[in-house]
This record gives sequence, C-alpha cells and structure tokens, in this order.
Amino acid sequence: MSSPCAIRRVLVLIALTPLLFIAAGAVASEFSAEITVTGQGVDSLYQLHVKTPFYRIQKVTGPITVPPFPSIVNQETGVTWGLNPQQKQYVEITDIEKTAMMNPLVGWPLTRKGMAAAPGPDEAINGYACETTIYTVAGKSAPAAKVWTARTLNHIVREERFGLNTNPVLELRNIKEGPVDPDLFQIPEGYQPASVPGKAGGAEKQATATTVAAADTKSQAPSPTDSPSPEATGNIVFILDASGSMWGQVEGQAKIAIAKEVLTDLVMELPDDAVVGLVAYGHRRKGDCNDVEELIPLGPLDKNKMAKRIQALSPRGKTPISRSVRLTAERIKHLEDTTTIILVSDGKETCDPDPCGLVKDLKAAGIQFVMHVIGFDVTEEEKQELECMAREGGGQYYTAGNAGEFLAAAQEVVQKSTPPYGILKVTATKNDKPFHTFVTLTHQESGKRWTPASTSGKTGTVEIRLEPGTYQAELKDSGVSGGQSPTVHLKDIVITAGEIVERTADFSDGTLIITTLLNGKPFRGNVFFYRQGEKKHFNNQMASPSAGQVKIRLMPGTYRVDTWASKIAGKPVVVLEDLAIAPGSTIEKAVEFFAGDLTINVTLEGKPFATPIQIKDAEGQQVFKNWSNWPKNGTRQVTLPEGEFTVRVTNSRDQKQVAVFDPVHIAAGASETITVAFPISE
Repeated sequence: MSSPCAIRRVLVLIALTPLLFIAAGAVASEFSAEITVTGQGVDSLYQLHVKTPFYRIQKVTGPITVPPFPSIVNQETGVTWGLNPQQKQYVEITDIEKTAMMNPLVGWPLTRKGMAAAPGPDEAINGYACETTIYTVAGKSAPAAKVWTARTLNHIVREERFGLNTNPVLELRNIKEGPVDPDLFQIPEGYQPASVPGKAGGAEKQATATTVAAADTKSQAPSPTDSPSPEATGNIVFILDASGSMWGQVEGQAKIAIAKEVLTDLVMELPDDAVVGLVAYGHRRKGDCNDVEELIPLGPLDKNKMAKRIQALSPRGKTPISRSVRLTAERIKHLEDTTTIILVSDGKETCDPDPCGLVKDLKAAGIQFVMHVIGFDVTEEEKQELECMAREGGGQYYTAGNAGEFLAAAQEVVQKSTPPYGILKVTATKNDKPFHTFVTLTHQESGKRWTPASTSGKTGTVEIRLEPGTYQAELKDSGVSGGQSPTVHLKDIVITAGEIVERTADFSDGTLIITTLLNGKPFRGNVFFYRQGEKKHFNNQMASPSAGQVKIRLMPGTYRVDTWASKIAGKPVVVLEDLAIAPGSTIEKAVEFFAGDLTINVTLEGKPFATPIQIKDAEGQQVFKNWSNWPKNGTRQVTLPEGEFTVRVTNSRDQKQVAVFDPVHIAAGASETITVAFPISE
C-alpha cells in the first residue's frame, strides 16, 4: 500500500471486489441520510454520505464492537478505507466482506447469501418509489427478508427481516438529496497507513480490517504466533469459555456480554453452507470440572439456533479447557476433512494438568483438526498456556485485551477457517443495454442449485463469491414470449480461488409478426413456435380476430412457425421454416389460407334429416366426417380448402342408400350447395 501524498488525494480504484448492499450503477447519485438499525437488541444509528461511486459511513450510536470512526467505500470495487482520526491513520481493505462487522451496508446483505430472490411489487418508502425484492430460505415458503430499492437514489432505503421475535429493520431516514462535500471522500492530509508489528525482524506488514476494530485503544492489535498458516476448511467448532471469571469487566462491560455480541455477529456472517458446532464449559454448575456441554453438534449451520444458544449462556463455574477439547476431539475423530477448533478463553485451565500436552497427543493420534486460540483479557502466565495449545494444534494464538481486539481476533481467525473463494462476474445485456435478471447457479459436482443474486438494472452486472469448483449459470428473460422464458445457459464455469471469471448473457431480441389471412382477410389462426430442429413448441398463440396478427419477441436464433386453420375442415397447416431472428430485427410474415363453403341439405321423406356425412380430398384423405346432420333444419355447412372433394351422404336408416358427389369443386371465397333427398328412388 503506498503512502498518501502530501496533499489530499482522490481515492483510487484498486480491486474488483463485489459491493454487496448498494446497487452500483451508471446513474450518479448524491445525497446524505441517517441509517437506523432496530430490532437487534442494540439500536444503532449511522451517518451516510453518498457521492457515486463512493459512500462514507460512520457510527453515531450502537454496539461497542463497532468503532465510531468513518469508513469510505468505493461502490464499484468494494475497496474500503477506514479512518482513525485519533491516530491520524487509515487502513485499506480490499475484501469488503472483512468489514461486515463494522458496516451494516455490508453485513446485512451477507446474511441473505444463499437465499432465493424474487421481484416484489413496486412500493413507496419515505416518498421514494421503490422496487422490492423478496428473499426466501431454501425449502421454506414464508419470506425471510424484504428489500426496498429507491430508483432515483439507486440505493436500498429499507430492509426488513421476518420470522424473529422482533423483526430487525434497517432504514434510511432524513434523506437529503443534493451536492455532498467531496472532501468527505478523501483521505485527510497527514494520515499515514496503519501498521502492526510483523513476524520477522520487527518489519512491518500492512494492516488488515482487524486494525480498524482495535484502533480506538492504546493496546497493540492482535498478532499471531509464528505457527504455520493452516489449510483452510469449512468445518468450525467454537469452544466458548463460560466460566465464572467471564463476568469480569472490560471497559465497563462484562466479558461474557462482549463475547456473546461478537460471536453472535460473527456467526450471522458465516457462509450459509458452513458446517459449524458449538461447545461451552462452566455455564451450568459451580465447582464442577465435568461442566462441559456440546450445545450444537457439528453440522449444517443454523444461524438463528446458534445465536440463541450463545445468548443463553450464563457463566457459573470452573475452566475445564482440557475436557472441552477432549469432548470436541471425540466428536470429530471420525472425520476425514480437517476441522477448525476456535477456543475462546479468559483464563487458565483449573481442572486438569497440561492442556497443551493433550492437544499434542490428539494431533499425534491422527485426529484431523487445527486449533486457534483467542486469549481474552488474560495474564502473561495464562497466555503462555493458551499459546502453547495453539502452537501444538497447528494454529495461531491471538491476544485480545478489549472488545475491539476481541472482535479483530475473532474476524481474522474465522477468515482463516473459511474456504478460499473466487468471483463470478456476470453481465446481462439486452439490445446493448444493461438487463436485470436473476442468476441461478448449479454446482456441477454436487448438483446443488440455488439463486444467490441478480444482475443490476443499472449496470447489468453482478459479482458472486463462490468456492472453487465448476458451475453452470442460468439466466431467464421472464418478460419475453410467455410460457417458457428465453434462457441463457453459461456452462463449464471454472472458479479458482483469488480469481475473477467474467461471463456475458446477451438477451438482445428481435420481433416476429405473423399475420394469418383467409381468402385475403384477417382471421384467428392458431400459431405454434418452435426452435428450429426441436419437436416441442415453446409457445402458441391465437391471432387476434380483427387484425389476424400474432406479435412475439424472440431471442436471436432460428425458428419454425406452424400455423393451423382450425376452422377449415382437415385443419390445414402452413409451415414457415428457417426464420432467422437477429438482435433488434423485425420480421413480418403472412400466412394465407384459401377456402370456400359447402352447404349440404339432407331430407328424409321431405323432412330435415340428420345422417352421416364423409368428405375426402382428391388424394383420398378424409377431411370431414360426422354422425349427425345437426342443426334441426338438416343443413350442414363445412368450410373446405379450395380444391376437389368427394362427398358421401349415407341414409342412417337404410345404409344401402348412399349419395355420392364426385368431384365437388371448391373455389376460394365461393359457396357450393349439395341437396340430398332420402329415400333415393331406384
């Protein structure tokens, strides 16, 4: 990271990371507002300033784990600059998801990751016309979240979560549109890059997002030991110290309260497909070294359930660290995949000797795990024991002396424990303009299918974080042609950690107009549409009676159109082959039928008579047959295509009597009449 210039500098676009909350678009937006977050236990208030492509956010009131310092975010790249006015320092964060704990505009959307999204009705919020999006959890029909996006602001103005005791709400209030001071989006003169002590020779390394969380204290930010970086894994087990000492105060707040808040928020930001477990000790009985409990077995993450279990803990007893680690090892010893164990403790083992030796023995036994340890407000002696456990567990040790450092440590250790990822960047266009549509992904190896995001209506682009693997993407234009929507399939998308894969879905369409004519006049033909070479039609429509037209928008490609004239006997079909539709093109085709009317009058002994009639064309193919001569007047009128026909009328009371007319000539637009009087005289 380069140092800032002597004069104020404009922030530079550095990384291509997805912005998860604000709809970044080509339309510039400039306004200020307040952000209120309610219903999460601690109500929060933030000040927001937006000047596309940047926004600036700063906490006014809220959780102590969120520092009250401003952050500047590039909406197009997700790069964040955290400012610390007290120390005149700044930290640059290229992975926006690392700021989720501190920025609700990032954290809230992350909790929707993996949910299915669908467009909702247009609604107004605080006087702004909004598009809405409804989110649901897989396998459930009830909405889990709803988002309102103001068109003129190009920004989400409200989000609400459902199904909880109190529905949490994030909302923009006191919105003031107009010019915003550009200095708000610049790193102030004299600010230096924040740094923390490095591993070797006192050299410095650039700060990560964790520095911002701890920058409001004089304590050193958490620094890892020299343990090697473990291989990333998706399986995590938290072991939480709930012994009596956790009632101790740090910065005027109980350590257990800080731990609950940090871990709850951390759990809510974990990937939806994470595999997580929870163990606690010292939370049920005083003086009991066996007070160790597996609160949640290692399995698919249920965020709400885990958050409730964490919040329900009440410190009481001893610190049986070894027994909690032994219990965890027993639960995971059969697993082939590595499990990350994250131990949070504020003190030394009080029940069994040598917990460090236990960890060493468990590793030697071949149990696949990596152990990270966070020592929260510990003495130097306690630190040595916990540090030894992390070292023997192949992980890292973090010292946390206050709420900010605890948050920083927890974020960093979880970041090391989650799988690496790559980015899929999908751009949808239609007639050379950005196009809004949902992206449905299928993981080719597992077959898992879900809809994680939609392209922006302003830019046509969305960036989706994915674990390494091979994927397919499906995008639909639900506004075209009714029935089956035109679909773009993107196949064999190979995602590699740390890389961005870009794909484009082009929904540019053309227009096909079919006019059906009968003897030169419009009529209501039945039109079927096929993709050339396919046997099953994807759409069919009846032409309008007045204009005889069907107008349809189709994606580029080659099509076949079959038009049926069902009112003509034999239902003749006109087939149009190889209709090439190009983007933006309009093709008009007329389908003409020519037919005349044949009237057949039948009587028996001078009275109207219903009797079988059969009509065949010149090739001997039957085009009409009936078993009655209804209506009661004994007259049957049949519309026939122009040509020659054979007409047979059978006396149903004496089937030996058959009247045959051959040939009967039918001319387009003309009428012919046949009269049959039974009995036929010999």
